[in-house]
Amino acid sequence: MNSLLSLLPGKSPAEAAHGSPASKQQDSSVTCSDGCKLVWQKYGRPGGPAVVLIHGWSGSRHYWDLTAPYLASHGCCVYTYDQRFHGDSDKPAWGFHVARLAADLRELLVQLELIDVTVVGASMGCAVIWSYIELFGEDRLKQACFVDQAPLQNVAADWKWGSTGCYDLASLTRLQCKLQSDFAGFAKDNGAFCTSIPLAPEVTRVLEQETLRADPNALAQLMADHTAIDWRPLLPRIAIPCLNVVGRKSAVFPWYGVEVVGKLIPNCHTVFFENANHWLYLEEPDKFNKLLSDFATAGFLHTSKVLHL
Repeated sequence: MNSLLSLLPGKSPAEAAHGSPASKQQDSSVTCSDGCKLVWQKYGRPGGPAVVLIHGWSGSRHYWDLTAPYLASHGCCVYTYDQRFHGDSDKPAWGFHVARLAADLRELLVQLELIDVTVVGASMGCAVIWSYIELFGEDRLKQACFVDQAPLQNVAADWKWGSTGCYDLASLTRLQCKLQSDFAGFAKDNGAFCTSIPLAPEVTRVLEQETLRADPNALAQLMADHTAIDWRPLLPRIAIPCLNVVGRKSAVFPWYGVEVVGKLIPNCHTVFFENANHWLYLEEPDKFNKLLSDFATAGFLHTSKVLHL
C-alpha cells in the first residue's frame, strides 16, 4: 500500500515530515490477550506528545496517511494501527463488538507503554474511545478528539438524529446484504457518500482498496453492535479535555446529531468544517491537521467553545 501522501503532487512522506529519516518506522505488531495480532506504525521521535489515531469502520490506518506525518513534523509522536478485521491486522472469527475493539486499544497502549495520550477517533473510532472510557476510565488518556460521530446511530423514542444509512433493523439488514453480496460496490459507493469535496481519483482508488482489505462478514456483524449502542449516558461523565469535529455537509450523520457530543461532554470544544463531509480529515487535510496539531501540543488556547472552519 502506497502512502496517500505519495499521490499528492510535490509531497512525499519524508517531505511532509521535514525530511526526517526517523519520521516513519516499519510496521510492527502487538498480540492481544485473545491471540489477535494488531499491526501498528509509528511516526516521529520519542519525547513529543503521544497521539494515537483510530480509524473508522471499514477503514484502515492508511486513512491517516495525510495526518500522521504532519503531526510528527510538528513534534508529536504518532501511532496508527489497523483495528481487528481491518487492514493488515488479524481477522478472527470472534470479537464483533465495540467493547472488544476498546480492549484492543487498551492492550496497545499498555504494551507500547503509552501514557498521557491524545486519542483521536474517526466515526466508529469515537465509539471505541467511549467504550474504552466506560471500561477502563481515563487511565493513560490526556485528551480526546472525536471526528463526525453521533452518540447513537439507531432511531430511539427520544432520538432521531443518528445515522442516515443504518438506523434500524431494516436498514442494518440492507447494509449487511450489500457487504456480503457486493463488497466492491459498497467500497466504491462509500467513498462517494462520505465526501463532498472531491478527492483525487488516485486517492479514491487507494481508499477503496483499503476498504476491500477488511472482512465484509466481520463488518456486517460489527455494525450490528456499533449502531445500537447509546453513548449519551456516558458522555457527561468524561472529564478529560475533548475536541468534537463536525462535517457540516456530512451525509452519514446530520450535523446537529454530531453536535450533541460537544454539548454532552463538559470540557469539550466543537469545530464545524462548513464545507466538508464525513471524511473531513481527507477532504480538508490542511485545516484538520493544523487544528489537531494545535490541540495535541497546546490544548485549546482559550478559543471559543464553538468554531467554524
